[in-house]
Amino acid sequence: MSEVEREYIKSVDDTILKASGKTLKKLQELDIQTQLHSNTFYDVYATHKEHKKENAPSTTHTPRKNK
Repeated sequence: MSEVEREYIKSVDDTILKASGKTLKKLQELDIQTQLHSNTFYDVYATHKEHKKENAPSTTHTPRKNK
């Protein structure tokens, strides 16, 4: 396992340890799905996180021009 992989796993573990009850419930559901499909939680979490980032509303604010 590479250093980058170890750091990623530690980051996910820290996120889980600090998560709220609602977030933990979602992570538990994700974990169950990974087990049913024989995937690793960390791989699916990374994919899920990227998917959410791509579909998130843009936070860029474009100022309106005054007329």
